[in-house]
Amino acid sequence: MTIEFMLGLLIIADMALCLAIIFLIRMANREMKRRSPELDEKAFSEFRELIEDSRRSTDYLFRVLNEVKEIGYALSEKEDRLKTLTKESDARSEDRKSGDSSRGKKYEDVLKMSGQGLAEKEIADILNLTEGEICLILDLHRKKNEDSYSHNSVT
Repeated sequence: MTIEFMLGLLIIADMALCLAIIFLIRMANREMKRRSPELDEKAFSEFRELIEDSRRSTDYLFRVLNEVKEIGYALSEKEDRLKTLTKESDARSEDRKSGDSSRGKKYEDVLKMSGQGLAEKEIADILNLTEGEICLILDLHRKKNEDSYSHNSVT
């Protein structure tokens, strides 16, 4: 075997290989032309449907998350309001407890000043009360004393 024969054989093999590649490319090309429009349109419509479903799901999720966020804000506001009301309630009960003792002191002060001969207007000005309150305290005291006097004299 000579080199010329080997080169000739190599050229023939290369040509056969080239023809086989060209044949395979043409076959693949025909197959793609036959299937390509159907696959592309079908795949494209499925892809569109998937995108539309994804968009709808995302919109729904976004709406639900906004509702949850609004509910969270409303709960936070209600919690703050409840804390404020609790503090106000605690403060009022403290005021009532301290107010009972201060009312008792005012009651005693009114009786003491009245016993010293001060007029109702003077007592009202000193204790920063109205004359009506002073009259009421004194009337209640008189009524209480009359009831206890009549109760003691009956027994």
